[in-house]
Amino acid sequence: MTEIHPTPEALEQFLLGQLATPEMREIARHLLTGCQRCHEVTATLWEPTDREEELSLAEDVEAVREEPRDRYDEVLDRVFQKVLAAETVVAEQRAAGRKLFAELMQISAERRHLLLSNSQRFKSWMLCECLIEESLAAGFEEPRRAVEIAKLATLAADRLQPEDGPSVEALTGLRARAWAHLGNAYRILFDLASSEQAHAVAEALVEEGPVALLDRARVLVLLASLRLDQRRFPEALQLFDRGAYIYKKLGQWHLLGRTLIQKSLVCNETGDSDSEMTLLRRALDLIDPQAEPRVFLSARHQLIKALHEGGRSREAFALLFHTRPLYLKIGDRSSLLRLRWMEGQVAFGLQRSEQAEVAFREVREGFGELGLEYEAALASLDLAGVYIVQGRTADVRLVAEETLAIFQKHNRQQEAITALLVFRDAARLDQAGLALVREVSDFLKRARNNPELHFPPSS
Repeated sequence: MTEIHPTPEALEQFLLGQLATPEMREIARHLLTGCQRCHEVTATLWEPTDREEELSLAEDVEAVREEPRDRYDEVLDRVFQKVLAAETVVAEQRAAGRKLFAELMQISAERRHLLLSNSQRFKSWMLCECLIEESLAAGFEEPRRAVEIAKLATLAADRLQPEDGPSVEALTGLRARAWAHLGNAYRILFDLASSEQAHAVAEALVEEGPVALLDRARVLVLLASLRLDQRRFPEALQLFDRGAYIYKKLGQWHLLGRTLIQKSLVCNETGDSDSEMTLLRRALDLIDPQAEPRVFLSARHQLIKALHEGGRSREAFALLFHTRPLYLKIGDRSSLLRLRWMEGQVAFGLQRSEQAEVAFREVREGFGELGLEYEAALASLDLAGVYIVQGRTADVRLVAEETLAIFQKHNRQQEAITALLVFRDAARLDQAGLALVREVSDFLKRARNNPELHFPPSS
C-alpha cells in the first residue's frame, strides 16, 4: 500500500482540534507511527494559544533547539490531551443525541414531527447528526425508513439557530447535508423526482453559504450519485472530481476512497473497464478494511465484478476466494446474497454451469423472500442463461413464465414488463439465446432508474 500523508491543511486542523473525531484519530494514528515528515510539518504549524504556554515555550527555546524531537513529543502530548478532552465532550453530546433518537423512534410518526417542531428538548444538533447517520445506515436495507428518518433530519436541522451550534458555517453545512441525505434516500428508493427536489434545496444552501469545504464535498458527492442514476454521466464525473479534489486537499483519505468507488461506477456504465479497475485499486489503497469493512468489501466486490465482466474470470475467482471471509464476517443477508450471486456469475464465466445453476437458484429464492423482485428477475435471467447453454429449452420457458408473473404482480414499470414479455415469447418459440438474455438483463438494470427508457432500447 502506498504511504499516505495528511496534507498540511489537515495537520493544521488536527492541531487546532477542528476535525471530526474519526479524522482526528486517523491522523493521530499516523503521527504515532513516527512519521518524520509529518512531525516536521506539525512542528512548524504549532503556535501556543495562551500566554502561559507562550512563556513556557520561550523559556525552553534552547532545549527545543537541542532536543527538537523531545520538545515535539511534549507539544504533541498537549495536543492529544486536548483531543481527548474534546472527544469526551463530543462522546457525551453524542450519547445524549442517541438517547433522544431512541426516544423519538418509540413514538408515532405524527408525534415525532410535533416534538421536533415544538419541543425545546428535541432541539438538538447531535440529534440531527444521529438522524442523518441513521438514514444513511438504513438506506439499502430499509429505503422507506431511510426517507422518513431523513425527513426528520431536515426538520431538526431547519429548526436550529446559529447559537445552537459551533458557527453559522457549520449550521448551514448541517442543513445542506440533511437535505442532501434526504435526496440520497429518495434516490435509493428510485424516486428520482423527489431526490432532485431535495438536492435542489441542498444546492441552494451551499450556494448561499457559508459552508465548510468538507460539508460542500459531501453534498457534491451525494448529488453526483443522483446524476449517475439519472445517467447524466459527464455531470456525475465532474461532481465526483470536485468532491475528490476537496477530500484530497483536506487529507480526508477515507472519504476520497469512497468517492473513487462511486466514480468507478460511472466508468462501469460507460464501458471504461480499465479506468474502473484503476479507480477501484486506488480506492482499496485508501480504505482501512478494519475501520470500514463494508466500504472495503464494496470496492472489492466491484473489482471482482469488473474483472469478470472484462473476461478475466480466473482473476475474479482468485480475488473472490480471498474476499469470501470478509463477506462472511459482515454476515448480513444482503452481503451473503451478493457473494452467492457473484460466485454464480464467476462460475458461469469459467464454464462451470452446474455450480452456477445452484448459485442462481439460491439467489433468486433469497431475493424473492425479501420482496426484491428486480434482483430476483435479474438472477432468473442469469439462471436462464445457464439453461440456454445447456440446451434445456423447457426450463428456459419455465423461468421466463415465472419471472414475468412475479414481475407483473409486484411491479408496474411497463417497459420492464415489455422486455420480459419479449423474452417470454422468444422462450415459447425456443428462440431465446444468450444475446437476448443479456439485452433484457441490461435493459432492466438501466430502466430501474430511468422509467423513460423504451424496449428495445435505441442504443
